[in-house]
Amino acid sequence: MDARTHRIFATFVNRALEKQFRADYFERGIKGFTRFSMTLSAAAFLAYGLHDALVIPTMRNFAWTLRYGVFGPVAALAVALMYSKYYEQWHQPAMLVFGMACNVVVIAIAAVAPTHGYFIYCSFAILFVTLGPLVAKMNVFTQALYTLLTLFVYVLFDLVLVHAPAMVRISMVLTIVVLGGIGTLVAHQLELQAREAFLQRRTIYEQMDQLDFEKERSDALLLNILPAKIAERLKREQGRTIADGFPQVTVLFSDIVGFTKMSERLSPAEVVRRLNAIFSTFDDLADRLGLEKIKTIGDAYMVAGGLPTSKDDHAHAASEMALEMCRYMEEFSRELGEPIQVRIGMHTGPVVAGVIGKKKFIYDVWGDTVNTASRMESHGVEGAIQVTEATYERIKDHYELEERGQIDVKGKGPMRTYWLRGRRAPMTTPWLRSSRGKPN
Repeated sequence: MDARTHRIFATFVNRALEKQFRADYFERGIKGFTRFSMTLSAAAFLAYGLHDALVIPTMRNFAWTLRYGVFGPVAALAVALMYSKYYEQWHQPAMLVFGMACNVVVIAIAAVAPTHGYFIYCSFAILFVTLGPLVAKMNVFTQALYTLLTLFVYVLFDLVLVHAPAMVRISMVLTIVVLGGIGTLVAHQLELQAREAFLQRRTIYEQMDQLDFEKERSDALLLNILPAKIAERLKREQGRTIADGFPQVTVLFSDIVGFTKMSERLSPAEVVRRLNAIFSTFDDLADRLGLEKIKTIGDAYMVAGGLPTSKDDHAHAASEMALEMCRYMEEFSRELGEPIQVRIGMHTGPVVAGVIGKKKFIYDVWGDTVNTASRMESHGVEGAIQVTEATYERIKDHYELEERGQIDVKGKGPMRTYWLRGRRAPMTTPWLRSSRGKPN
């Protein structure tokens, strides 16, 4: 956005930016300040009635008529406007009228006062002109106009009523012009400084917004690879090892049978597209069932239940996941017109879970439970879900299971395993209700 300023009036060339600045500056630097300064100024000007009685006692009644009869109502209207909703729109005209009411009164009093009173009251007018940008927050245009109008009023009253010596008149005119000009220059500098501060705040806010955006994006990326609870710990406990032990967790391994052979005749983009469609559905299932996706390796998918937050129904949730995965793969195979199935293995037991790595973090699990679940998958058959006896004991009351018998498991020896076939009816548990419906 164009941030250039007008050389004379110090306003932004860009009208939209100037409008934004005016609204911001009014709230920050004008509204509260002028409500205080102008209310105090009005009270002080009215209180100076005592000064009239002391300096020009013979003209006291005339001075009070002007001070209270002319300035009083103007000051009351100006103060009332400062507390109304129209103040922002009418601030500059209101300050000009307020200032001119002050100067008309003091110049009129000076015009009829004795010599000493003439100089005192004229000096008030000069002082008010100088203080315009400081007390009333007049901008360059208003301050310049205020000076010219004050000069006009002084010359008019002097020519009509005073007839001061030429040197006095010239001195007064030059003083008003010079000090009013100084006030205008001050207004110009204050306007420039206010705009510079405004641009700096805009830059800071934009940078803060960008930092917030980058933080949100980095947090989102972190949540894509780590559980929310672990991501918070990682940010809070930087430099510390994050590792937890869980006494009972259900680990599920799956492998897509036939995908490797199918991918040999597909383009890389199509391989990734199909695998992404499958794993995205698995991700949605895991989220719905409160399971934690651990990782994918090629076309293998690993998920665990009961971590990083412990839960009692982790084996049931994993069983739902396994059944839905099989059902989805059957539908996917029919849509493709190609045979493609999933082989799944599950085991329940203790694990250690934590974050490893310095650059590419990963939340992983270790222990014999993980190895056993992996063996259940690799020793299974396509389209089936093989579970260990430990998992069987936790889910047997809610699911149909068929004993496979003892099989020789690599690295484990003989193990009794079961096939998970389906659910028992009726099923009303919350984790089942949350899994109903076709996977996305």
